[in-house]
Amino acid sequence: MNVKSPLYGALISLCFWSGAVQASGPLFQNIQQADANAVETLIEQDASLLEARDSRGNTPLLVAAQMNSVPLVKLLLAKGADPSAMNYKHRDILNTAVSVGNPEIARLALQAGADPTQITSVYEGSALIYATHQAELEIMELLIAAGAPLDRVNNLGWTALLEAVILGDGGEDYVSAVRILLAAGADRDISDKKGKTPLDHARDKGYQALITVLQSPVNE
Repeated sequence: MNVKSPLYGALISLCFWSGAVQASGPLFQNIQQADANAVETLIEQDASLLEARDSRGNTPLLVAAQMNSVPLVKLLLAKGADPSAMNYKHRDILNTAVSVGNPEIARLALQAGADPTQITSVYEGSALIYATHQAELEIMELLIAAGAPLDRVNNLGWTALLEAVILGDGGEDYVSAVRILLAAGADRDISDKKGKTPLDHARDKGYQALITVLQSPVNE
């Protein structure tokens, strides 16, 4: 097998992560049980456990975030967990904060040095694109303030602005998401792979509120 092939890399990674699970099972078990004292004790005994991986490539920090446990996230970050680590689906803690709908996790991660410019997910997007997709408005604002790229184009050919229109329902939350992006300076003229702009998609879907926002000057 070609050692540079994606399949080879995936197999090697899977072997590594599987071994890590066996070597550090108690830590993940205690995180699942939300036993902060036991988690802290294990990390104090062996700080390298902070970067252990489960079978999905999640670090302890990512598992804690997936559990929506702010106390565990705080503890693990305070102990030195890497806030920019990604699992095998290339999801980081900022993406996870979006998934669980918790701005506090995103805020803690950013304060600890999480990188809002990372290329994440199998779509080669970003936490901001994902937050826009989910209309997580507060997380969007946190990411933008932290320097997230406004106009990254994922491998589907979509920016955050395009994603808000294409995958949104045209409702109030997505109108607000579009307003946030435009106010921050997102380029409304970037088109998708078929040459359609966000405004074109809004017209196709009959999303009148989005049409109005996309046609209006930013300061209105």
